[in-house]
Amino acid sequence: MSGVHVPVGHPPVVFCTPGNRDLCEKIVTHLSWTTGKARFSTFANSEISLNLEQSVANHDVFVVCSRDDCESELNFMLMQLLLLLDALKSEAPHRITVVLPCVEYARQDKKFEAGEAIAPKLLLHLMVTAGADRFVTIDLHNQAEAGFSPAHAALDELTCEKYLANFIRENVPEFKPEETLVCATDAGGAKRTRKMADELQVGFMMADKFRVKAGEFSQVKIISDTSQNPKNVIIIDDMFDTCGSLVKVADAVHKFAPEAKLFAVGTHGYFSKDAHEKIAKITSACGFQWIAVTNCISPRMPQQKFQTVGISDRLKIIDISRLVAGAIIGYTWAPVLIYTSFDSWDPWIQIHSCLKPNLCQLLSTR
Repeated sequence: MSGVHVPVGHPPVVFCTPGNRDLCEKIVTHLSWTTGKARFSTFANSEISLNLEQSVANHDVFVVCSRDDCESELNFMLMQLLLLLDALKSEAPHRITVVLPCVEYARQDKKFEAGEAIAPKLLLHLMVTAGADRFVTIDLHNQAEAGFSPAHAALDELTCEKYLANFIRENVPEFKPEETLVCATDAGGAKRTRKMADELQVGFMMADKFRVKAGEFSQVKIISDTSQNPKNVIIIDDMFDTCGSLVKVADAVHKFAPEAKLFAVGTHGYFSKDAHEKIAKITSACGFQWIAVTNCISPRMPQQKFQTVGISDRLKIIDISRLVAGAIIGYTWAPVLIYTSFDSWDPWIQIHSCLKPNLCQLLSTR
């Protein structure tokens, strides 16, 4: 009987939608597991077809869905996710947890005018209807969005703050806290940037938009809590989309501290439209060094765009696969873990070192 493997609890399995498979592969590599088998195809009339190629009955299922503009259009990807959830639910799994490193439609989280939809709330309800039991995401645009999930389907928010901070320490040349400031792009990001300032033990500043006269274009004013002349200023934001705000803030910071080197760090990097061209301009005009984002969104398309304008070396990618892997371990083996908090998993901590020794062998066989 020594050759018979007796499963403990509900065997975990990780599936992935076609986009950003690189992130999913890194996650399962940390876990020493393999990716679940599912085959996607498209009919001649553009309808999506899906076939599961393995049993998930009584399994603890995790589905990683991350945007990849090189692979498919956003709404097409979401439809793939819904079909995958429905197919998995029909096979009687123990639980389905959807890992959304970036919640799409996140900025449509409130009604500015009558008749507008609250898109992220609708999206979460659609996924629950399709079969999701729980959600995991990283750095919500608005933390109130955690309440959009139906009552019986929890939404857990992880933070990659320690990953960003560690990257800054290692990649800002001759990083010294007393010579560095972090800058919030607006009042809404002040709390996030204050936390980063505390993590790095550096000073804080904030960009504030105002109008000198009614009807004029808004200007950006820098508000700082220190009188020091910084050598490095790091602009912090949760996402970079068209980068219009980044350009204005970088220009204002450059006028405030003309000798300082500028950097930008954020969690989600969309880099839509001509964002790469805007960054190329501030690189030459404002002493802008680089911009760093995580691989919550696939970096393939942004990397191609940056390469077309000759600034491929200005885009830095921070890997957060270990953070997600730690959360998956937490959900799967929570009763037997020594380290129980995964919301800010340190990038330098080895996952298996936080597990009881008798589980390491078991995890490696999954």
